[in-house]
Amino acid sequence: MMINKFENTLSAIELHAARKLNWDYQQFKDCFKFKVNKEAIEIECKNNTLKEYESQALKQALLDYGFQYKKTVNDLILVFEQDVELR
Repeated sequence: MMINKFENTLSAIELHAARKLNWDYQQFKDCFKFKVNKEAIEIECKNNTLKEYESQALKQALLDYGFQYKKTVNDLILVFEQDVELR
C-alpha cells in the first residue's frame, strides 16, 4: 500500500516537472527516467546531456516537493534528497 502511494507521488512529481519544462508528459517520460534510491530521487537523462534550462526546471520541480538538489553524476543523472528539515 505504501509503495503504491509513493508511486502516485512520484508520478505527480514527474508530471509537475514536465509542466515546468512545458512538455507533454509522454515526451518527458521518453527523455527522463526517475529512480528512487533510498531517500533520494535520481533523474537520468536518456538523451545526451541536460541543457541548462532543463536542469533548472527539474531542480525547481523537485524543490516544490521538498527535495533539494544534491549532485550531478556523469552530466546525465541529477540526484535529489528530501530536505532534512522537512523529515
